[in-house]
Amino acid sequence: MESLTVVTAHPGKRFQGQFIDGIVTYFLGYLSFYILGFFVEKDIAGYTAIAIGLLYFLLSDSLPDGQSIGKRLLNIQVLSEKSKQPCSLIQSFFRNIIFPLGILDWIFILFGPNRRLGDFLASTIVVKKFK
Repeated sequence: MESLTVVTAHPGKRFQGQFIDGIVTYFLGYLSFYILGFFVEKDIAGYTAIAIGLLYFLLSDSLPDGQSIGKRLLNIQVLSEKSKQPCSLIQSFFRNIIFPLGILDWIFILFGPNRRLGDFLASTIVVKKFK
């Protein structure tokens, strides 16, 4: 078995990926609300749209190859720290559930070991994806 070389993704790329995923989350929620609004009451459409957006945001890093839409566009991916396999659903959930900590989470990337608190919680790393 050949050795897997991993290179940690630059914090700027990571921020860009998260920004893109935020836009995707908003778009999914808005589109869901718009479409569901034709079929169900506005309150139900709103709660469902929020749930759809939230599910994407929390679980997006477990999409194929550990790449959310933002990460795929920027050629970075989330891997399990130990196995170097793509991020699982559970890992994606735990790395993204602490997003409300915001700036505190990002201080770890900028002034620490290049990993968010969510990465420590989920035992993940974000790396450049080599084709």
